[in-house]
Amino acid sequence: MEVLTRAEWHELREAHVARMRRFTGPHQERKLRKEKHPVMDFLFTYYSHRPVRLERWHPGPGVVLEDAAEYLEFPHYKATPDGVVLDVESFLGQRAKTVDFVRQLLTATLSRPPRLGCFGLHEWAMVYRQEPEEIRHNAWPLRLGSDGTDRVVEASRIQCGHFDAFRFFTQPARPRNALQPTREDQVANEQPGCLHANMDLFKWAHPTRLVQQSTQVL
Repeated sequence: MEVLTRAEWHELREAHVARMRRFTGPHQERKLRKEKHPVMDFLFTYYSHRPVRLERWHPGPGVVLEDAAEYLEFPHYKATPDGVVLDVESFLGQRAKTVDFVRQLLTATLSRPPRLGCFGLHEWAMVYRQEPEEIRHNAWPLRLGSDGTDRVVEASRIQCGHFDAFRFFTQPARPRNALQPTREDQVANEQPGCLHANMDLFKWAHPTRLVQQSTQVL
């Protein structure tokens, strides 16, 4: 077990907060101004994780925090004679299934060569043959308009293998996809060249999903 004094873990926590606020700070400022950014705000709107939780530093397993009673307010921490530690048994009691799934998913993804030929066409398939008022993110106009977007989909080979992208395809677009991914075959289909698979690294690494290591760089 690694033991960190209060000064040591405070320094790590403050460095983490400063690093995260490069991303969460501008997002929160835009939110106060009621402004939106179509790219920089996307991870905070696509995933339901609150920015304040991204700023919360966790030591990870195998680390003892001296003089850290405030961490006992969080789930899955316990006091020991040496300090406060993550209660791994308690954590796995609730999250073992998720941990095992993520391990399988990321291991399988890393083992495969990337496929780089999808060109983001899953986004086009999500609005295929939709009226402007039906589009979920209709605050941002389509670059080619509805007709132009439809022509791109019809002239292209759509080959999306990521279920969480495919499930948002419009019904007319689904038969045009070369694959018909499901949640059950996600581990078999995931590959490292997928934009959504790389986005999901944010989801899996988030403190609300898994315990964040003190040495992890996001």
